[in-house]
Amino acid sequence: FDDKYIATIGTKVSKKDMQLTKPNLIINLRMMIWDILGQKEYSKIRTASLSGAQGVILVGDLTRPETVKSLEAFWIPEIEAAVGKVPTVLVGNKCDLADKGSMAITVLESIGQNLEYPTFLASAKTGENVENAFATLGEMLVAEVVASRPKGAEELPQTLSEAVDFIIQDFCAQYGDLEKAMLIVQHQFEEAGVDIRKPSKDAVLQALEGLAKAEELSLTKTVAAVNLEERQRMVILAKG
Repeated sequence: FDDKYIATIGTKVSKKDMQLTKPNLIINLRMMIWDILGQKEYSKIRTASLSGAQGVILVGDLTRPETVKSLEAFWIPEIEAAVGKVPTVLVGNKCDLADKGSMAITVLESIGQNLEYPTFLASAKTGENVENAFATLGEMLVAEVVASRPKGAEELPQTLSEAVDFIIQDFCAQYGDLEKAMLIVQHQFEEAGVDIRKPSKDAVLQALEGLAKAEELSLTKTVAAVNLEERQRMVILAKG
């Protein structure tokens, strides 16, 4: 992945964009990656860097078994103390230089099995499993969002008010900025003449077109089109 970063004291900050495709859903995910470089000495900088983390990739050097052991002995407790339990992936780096069945690999896989963390043997040099590690973390980060979405007709909102409620929440969640998203919803609902106390299908469907145009700018045309189709289906099938 592109390792262009802003260097700070003891920390690298980089950005990675991913697109995850699910049934009736396309998720654009932007990861802001803070690489704290394995520095144990600078506790205040480390704590500040970990603050707010929503997921973690723990990397050990397979040619240096002590770094793998320190993942369980030091880093996992440190992370849990700072942010609690968050989606975590284990990576053993330099697999191209490590012997198969080495102690470092055995320890890494044991940690992953005991803690139920996805585990990868990777090489930053060759690129082996690097993308797989990030993709797996991405899937873990969005799992809750995917699980909360209706999967079939029996799970769709039953009434028009429930459909409108879901659509507003879904739009805001995907937009990312709640305050701005709510202003867009308010504007589009007013333009379409939606009475939130007694909505009509025609007015809501018109408002959906406006929300889709907003998502074309904030997300992509593809995502906006998928969202529009799903939301239209909810409204059409809803009672009331």
